[in-house]
Amino acid sequence: MRFFNTSLIALAVALAITGCNGSKSSDTSSSSTTTSSDQTTSAPAANSGATTGGNEMPTYPGATVQASGTGSNMGTTATGKVLTTTDSFDTVYAWYQKNTPAGSEKSHVESPVQSAVFMVGDPSSGQNSVTITTQGGKTVITIAKVKM
Repeated sequence: MRFFNTSLIALAVALAITGCNGSKSSDTSSSSTTTSSDQTTSAPAANSGATTGGNEMPTYPGATVQASGTGSNMGTTATGKVLTTTDSFDTVYAWYQKNTPAGSEKSHVESPVQSAVFMVGDPSSGQNSVTITTQGGKTVITIAKVKM
């Protein structure tokens, strides 16, 4: 339950980027969750199973979607999904280093919690990000897209 709540909070933060700063706004959002109690994954080869297109961020092969959602507000739209895998942080991190454009890595922290952030694009045409972290023995991957 704690993992689910943390995943939803991470998704909410990604969607909060759409922020409301006017007196009128409209907001639509939806979320769905999928859980898997028995999954096995192995270290993927470079570009193996990656889903990309243009400035899109690739989805790590074998990761399981835990939550996803979309939102819009005053012309800004955001979509996001939270995935998990039993593969190590280092394996997932290395895969994203190989499968994202050069210069897209914006942050990499080893302590107190391993995390990394990759970003491509700009807000007007669609900014995409991947955040990798660990929780409860799993690697958590949050993919978000924001367009203003």
